[in-house]
Amino acid sequence: MKSVHRLLSKAALLALVVSALTSCNKEPVTPEPGEGGESPVEVPNTPFSSIPDELVGTWYASHNEGPLTENWKNGTFQGEQGFREFRTMIFTKDGRNAVEYTSEVYNLSAGEEKRYLYKITGTLEYKSNPAQLTFHAQSGVMRVYSNLTTGYKESPIKADDLKSYYSVLRNPHGTTFPNETNYLKAQRFDGGNQFSVEYTKVGNDVPTTPGGDGSYSKPPTSGTYVQIGKQYYPTVTIGSQEWMSVNYDGGAGGLKDNNKPQYGTYYKYADLPNVIKIPAGWRLPSREDFVQLLKSQGLELNEWGSTDGEDLASKKKLGQLMAAKGWTKQDGYANNRSGFNAVPGNLRVLNGNPHGEGTNCLLWTSDLNEEEIPLAFQLIQLPSDTYAKFGGYPVGYNPPYLPIRLVRDK
Repeated sequence: MKSVHRLLSKAALLALVVSALTSCNKEPVTPEPGEGGESPVEVPNTPFSSIPDELVGTWYASHNEGPLTENWKNGTFQGEQGFREFRTMIFTKDGRNAVEYTSEVYNLSAGEEKRYLYKITGTLEYKSNPAQLTFHAQSGVMRVYSNLTTGYKESPIKADDLKSYYSVLRNPHGTTFPNETNYLKAQRFDGGNQFSVEYTKVGNDVPTTPGGDGSYSKPPTSGTYVQIGKQYYPTVTIGSQEWMSVNYDGGAGGLKDNNKPQYGTYYKYADLPNVIKIPAGWRLPSREDFVQLLKSQGLELNEWGSTDGEDLASKKKLGQLMAAKGWTKQDGYANNRSGFNAVPGNLRVLNGNPHGEGTNCLLWTSDLNEEEIPLAFQLIQLPSDTYAKFGGYPVGYNPPYLPIRLVRDK
C-alpha cells in the first residue's frame, strides 16, 4: 500500500499536513495499492465536539476548479505538482464523520507521472479561546492514477500514517450570506508555521431567491434554523442567545426591495404585532438583547449610549457582527466572525428615498424610549467612525419601515 507520508510531508510546507520529509521526485517505498502490506486499522477514540454553525458544510480551496468530492464520485483527478493546496473538507455540526480530501502529483523516472487522491474520515475538535478547529484522522482510502495506465488503484491507508495526519485551522470564520457565495478564511497551522487559506462553500444553506412563496421554503441543509409559518430561517448561537442570522422575509404587507432580497421585508412599528407569528420561545429583541449581543463581542455602551466609534479596537469588534459584504466602506473590519450577518439595508418610507443604504443597519426592538417613541438598534458606518447605538423612530404621518430579527435564550 502506498504510504500517505508523501502527502503529509510535501503539504506541510504549505501548512497542509505534517509528516516525515521525503524527496519531491521519489516515491514512498511502501507497497502499491493491491500489492499487500499492513492491513488498515482505524484510529479509535479521537476527540470530537460541536462546531460553530458558520463552519458547517462542504468547503474547497478557492483556487481549485471545484470540490474534490466530485472527482472522487466520478473517478477523475484534480491536482498538480508543487505546493498549491488541493483540498475539500466536509465539516459536520456534531464533529463526527467529517471528511477531508487532498491530492498530490509525482513525476517519476521513465516519464511516469503518478497522481494520488486521498479521502480521510475523522472527527472535529473545536476550541474557542483561541479559536481553533482540528481534524483528527480515523480511517482513509487512497487512489493512485498513472499516465501509463487507465483507471486507478485503490487501497486503504495504514493506521500509522493516519496518526501522523495533521490538519489544524486557526481563527476560522465563515460567511453566512443567504443569497451569495460563502467563504471560509483561516490560518492553517503545521506545528510551527501558519499560512492564510481561503475556501469556497459548496452550494448555499438557504435558498438564493428570498421573496414570495419560495423564500426559505426548505430547511437549511446544515446548521440551526427557526421555522416561522412555512418558512425556515438560519440561526446562529452567540453567547447565551440564538439569533436569526438573516432578516425576516415575511409574505404579508411591508415593503421589499426585490433587487436586494438579503434586506428582507421592511415593516412599520404599528404592524409588528400582526405581521409575524412568533414561534414559542422566540421574541422580538429588546434593547437589552442587543446590549447583550454587543457584550458578546466585548463592546460596551458609553455615557452617550453608543460604542466608541473612533476607537480602532472597538470598530474591529463591531465588524464581527457585520456582514462581510455590502458595506460601503471597505476597511476590512466587517468580517461576520460572529455569524450575526448585519446587512446595511437602512430603512424605507412610502414617500421619499432616505439616505443610508450601505452604511446603516437598522433593526426594530420591542422597546419604546421615555417619550414612547419606538426604538431601533443602529449599526452605523461613517467615513471615520463605526459605532452602534439605539435611536427613536417616531410614528408620524410617513412612518419608517425597518427590518426584523428574532432572538431567544439558549
